[in-house]
Amino acid sequence: MTLSVSTASFLKKLAIYGAIAAVTIPCILLFPFPFRLPFQFVMGVMFAHGVELSHEMIHQKHFGRRWGGAIGFLLGLPMGVEFTRYSLTHSYHHRAVGTPEDEESFSYDFGKLSAPLSFLLHLSMLSHYCTVARSLLSSLLGHEAAIRISMGSAGTTAPRWVIANVMRGYKVMALLLFGMGLITAVLQTPVFVHLWLVPLLFAGPVHALIELPEHWGCQRDTTDIMVNTRTILPSRFADWLTNGNCWHVEHHYKPALPMADLPRLHEAIAPQIKYLNLGYGEFYREFFTELWRSPVAPTD
Repeated sequence: MTLSVSTASFLKKLAIYGAIAAVTIPCILLFPFPFRLPFQFVMGVMFAHGVELSHEMIHQKHFGRRWGGAIGFLLGLPMGVEFTRYSLTHSYHHRAVGTPEDEESFSYDFGKLSAPLSFLLHLSMLSHYCTVARSLLSSLLGHEAAIRISMGSAGTTAPRWVIANVMRGYKVMALLLFGMGLITAVLQTPVFVHLWLVPLLFAGPVHALIELPEHWGCQRDTTDIMVNTRTILPSRFADWLTNGNCWHVEHHYKPALPMADLPRLHEAIAPQIKYLNLGYGEFYREFFTELWRSPVAPTD
């Protein structure tokens, strides 16, 4: 079977993900505290990177629905990102961006970023994890209506079979959590704390910082992608870490375009882009200056 260029590229990304995990996991297990912390940080970064890879799966449909869905689910699993739900809410975001109906996939509330404490809560992704916990419980109890409500407008018109797939995904998550808890209790081992919970503490802030620039401070009262979305010209590392999501105007302009082709599209549309930053450092200097200069921070 001949793979497309974008699918072959994605397989390389998965190989890099696997190679980093293969090096990092033994180091976490073998090194004592605090020497394992840098490797746990790297693992957390990979959790966040995995969500960016699962984002590509939404748009590119690598490997077909069944295998693509399974890979997307596994990539989002460490951060509690249920792939079918993510696909539904993110696709809705693309359709609704620039309208009052637009909603974030990760329960972000950029309008509350007006003080250090609210910003720290944003970095923790606490609202996302609370939504995951409620969704796990609702799925186990078979509360379809609660799942729909938790997904906002994207869930109100979703077919029942899609909601059933979302609930099935959360049930698998619940089973895995139960299994980890049981193994931890029976064997009295902290292995899952070291390999998952501690890295998760790093993953949340990394993911939040990747996602925050995409629409923050842009004009969200218009459907014009050139003014309601931001592009950040990345370093090679940032381009890899965000899996090309830094080219966000370009991505919204042509969502089905392979991530590797977004820089070429940027060359064609760059003069039209209103919100453009040279690197994440420039953006976050602008962000923090604006955040604590104004009593109310601009919404995303």
